[in-house]
Amino acid sequence: MKLKVKIRDTTLTIDTVHINAEGTVQDLIATLIEKNLAAPEVMHDLTIKGYEDIEKGHLRLSTLFCTSDKAYLSNTHISITLTMKAEAETLANQTLLDYSKVVQAVEKYDEALAALAVRPGTVFFVQQEADQYLLRRELWGIEVFHFRTQYEEAFQEAERTPIVTIELKSRDALTKDELKWVRTIMFPSRHRRNPLIRLNHPPISQAHIDVIATLIHRMVVIMGKFEGTATHLESNDAHLPTYVQLGVECSIGYIEKAQLEGIR
Repeated sequence: MKLKVKIRDTTLTIDTVHINAEGTVQDLIATLIEKNLAAPEVMHDLTIKGYEDIEKGHLRLSTLFCTSDKAYLSNTHISITLTMKAEAETLANQTLLDYSKVVQAVEKYDEALAALAVRPGTVFFVQQEADQYLLRRELWGIEVFHFRTQYEEAFQEAERTPIVTIELKSRDALTKDELKWVRTIMFPSRHRRNPLIRLNHPPISQAHIDVIATLIHRMVVIMGKFEGTATHLESNDAHLPTYVQLGVECSIGYIEKAQLEGIR
């Protein structure tokens, strides 16, 4: 992630930093101090506009910029304006990354869909410790949304801007360029198992890939829980299929939508 940083304390400083989008705001603060863009003694007790109640060590930069290209941090000593600089969106093929877990998860997902019908538009809730996501199943693939900032959007029928789009295509549906890239990570499948991953804030990292693989696997686990007990799986106005992992405790099933809306 490329950020333009404007810092105003006793002077005005403008610079650019590159940082992992899945790092936290605390990681960014440490980077600014390391680059001598701000003094450590004035970086305490910063508040983040719109996220005042979230610990800086828990708030990911990808969350901070999921709805806007600007973010604001301040205290009585300093104000910081962050602007995310656009980078060309491409398939996730610009660096050598290990996609094997994603490929395996997609295979399991395709097999799970064959065993249990999941209505297009079904929204899943997945929580891994403090990280909370909504995943939307569509005929062409999967969309991933941040729970706190994109809750309503995940249920919209149009104009959605997921943080991650995982398009699943059969070999025959791939374009020439897509087929060329898929061959770098797997033998192209004739089934709808060829994953094309796009982020709304490229470039992609191995951390992104690993989280995506885990989220797809969580969907598979949820579907396996209902296999044989239902003819299909769906979300509705009352509940969502869910996977919650907190420490060693794991809960799989449905969660009341009213409960989710209460913890946002």
